[in-house]
Amino acid sequence: MNNSILDRKIGIVDSVSANEIKGFLLDEAPQSISILEGNVTFFPRINSYLVIPNETGWLVGMISWIGYNHAVANNEVNLPKGQRMIYLNIIGHIVETLRGLIFERGAFSLPTVGDSILMPSIEQMDAVVKNSDENTIMIGTSPLAGNQEIKLSIDSLFGRHLAVLGNTGSGKSCTVAGIVRWSIEESIKKAEKSPNARIIVLDPNGEYRHAFDDLDMDVFCYAIKTSDLEQNLQQLRVPAWMWTSQEWSRVLQASGGTQRPILREALRNLKSGNINVDIDNKNNIITIDLLKVHLYNFRNFLRNSIVNENYLNENKTKFGKELNDRLDNMNAIILKIGIEFPYLQESQTFIDKAKNLLGSNLGQYNGNLYYKAFKLQDIEVIVSELQAIIDKLGKPNDKYLCNEDNPVEFDISQLSPYIRALAQDSAASQYIEFMTIRIESLLRNANIRSVIGNEPQISLLEWINQYLGNNDKKGKICVIDLSIVPTEIIHLVVATVARLIFEALQRYRKHYGQELPTLMIMEEAHTFIKKYSEDNSEYSSNELCTKIFEKIAREGRKFGLGLIVSSQRPSELSPTVLSQCNSYILHRIVNDRDQEMVKRLVPDTLGKLLDELPSLPTKKAIVLGAAVPIPTVVDIKELPKEKRPKSENPEFGDVWSGKCCRSLDWKEVVDEWI
Repeated sequence: MNNSILDRKIGIVDSVSANEIKGFLLDEAPQSISILEGNVTFFPRINSYLVIPNETGWLVGMISWIGYNHAVANNEVNLPKGQRMIYLNIIGHIVETLRGLIFERGAFSLPTVGDSILMPSIEQMDAVVKNSDENTIMIGTSPLAGNQEIKLSIDSLFGRHLAVLGNTGSGKSCTVAGIVRWSIEESIKKAEKSPNARIIVLDPNGEYRHAFDDLDMDVFCYAIKTSDLEQNLQQLRVPAWMWTSQEWSRVLQASGGTQRPILREALRNLKSGNINVDIDNKNNIITIDLLKVHLYNFRNFLRNSIVNENYLNENKTKFGKELNDRLDNMNAIILKIGIEFPYLQESQTFIDKAKNLLGSNLGQYNGNLYYKAFKLQDIEVIVSELQAIIDKLGKPNDKYLCNEDNPVEFDISQLSPYIRALAQDSAASQYIEFMTIRIESLLRNANIRSVIGNEPQISLLEWINQYLGNNDKKGKICVIDLSIVPTEIIHLVVATVARLIFEALQRYRKHYGQELPTLMIMEEAHTFIKKYSEDNSEYSSNELCTKIFEKIAREGRKFGLGLIVSSQRPSELSPTVLSQCNSYILHRIVNDRDQEMVKRLVPDTLGKLLDELPSLPTKKAIVLGAAVPIPTVVDIKELPKEKRPKSENPEFGDVWSGKCCRSLDWKEVVDEWI
């Protein structure tokens, strides 16, 4: 054994199992601090690294336990004497190649009893933590890995999603802001110009307003403007005509039986023809053209269901309810047209036949109605009979062929009176009053109207340009300050922004054949990406928000949309979103449920690494996942105070003692409020 190895030898393997290596520490092994090759490190210490030579190179183990092998003499009580012992979890091995030392996860073979346990050399430790990816950022140093710099792969970090988790005050926001800043600065250093990056920060607490102002990028902050003096602030706009019918249904709490079908019909017609509503003239609203549009969309719905047979099998109850709603809408329109409709008898026969099919497939279990699987041939018969009526009526004008979910502009103020007109003179009129009152209530609130209203007018193209930019020469950061967005619409605003960004990137790839890398950051994610019960078929706007982020987590990588979720309550987060994150930065987590949730995300052999979570000081974090070669504790780089998000603790002591003054004139606050 050469002198270098002898100098670094600190123990001997005592026993070997598939999960754990036990070893004795030599008497001359360091007691608390090791000085090796001029490098000062703590040893022995939980979660630090040791190496064991073998035939392939060196096995790398992480210390999971430190203690004594207690000796018993003359039946006396156990005393802390005998040799010190350590337990190791093998995490990988180092091999020597022509290119130098290379670290690989996993192990080809385990050591045997009597093998030497060594302190790793600086070169070996560098091989273990070194990130070989071309595009990396340095986020800090690891005190357990010889204070080596820890670099993360940008492509893995953003392309495969990142979760930053930890209690309030543990440094989460600074870590998120730092990762964005260090990534931008690294890109500027390489390209020597503003990076072609797009970053959207969804900020519920208004912490990031000025966190990136000094970067060489276009930085915009969108919020509800309460004063014209806020020159650096853009008015947040998410017009309600961008919402899908499902999003409308949730914010209006529309019931599935009567309200939702009428709402969808109203949205479809207003988006199709920009109809000017005349409540006193219902013939201006209920026309054969309207029936043509309805039947045309009805037929397409049935055809799509036939093509996607899995939809019929897996969503049979949803399909049955949708079919029933469309039949009710068709019947209501025909009755309102009345004797002017030349094919009244054929249409009524068709409706009765389709209703009979629904009735034969309807079942009940524990008081809940459900639909059994539909036969394809039955649906095909309905389509052919519906097509016969369409052929007699003729195809509707192209200007009316619009889906209720398309982001087509219409006058939102017309929605409520138009719904009333649709329900006029029918049994449905008594059921839609709550829905129309809620629409009018939303539009009466000045703060809500400024976000969802038509004024000032903005097109879909202008909206996309605001958030994704139209200039590839300079990057763009959009901070969306949600701090005073009313609770009635905040989840819907977040869901709509996330959905439209995602859909825009989907269409970008389809058109250009390549992805447009974009990063979306969701702060306080446990509020907006909250887990929900799959048993509930009626999703609230909160759950709709979760579902769009679950879709982004599953599919975003294919279209260049990366996700960072930051949360202090991981146990309340959607398990789907958390499981799709491939990298984790874990700050201090004290709550038992949150710790258990996080431990499920890592292999059993690394579970003990997370036992350190409750005691991590501020700025320290455990980093693991695809973006880093091995899991390790990192001392996160410090951000200058002026570049941090505004998330410091309130100055109770200084304010209460009079050291810092606060104005107590509430008039201006109240004036902006109402």
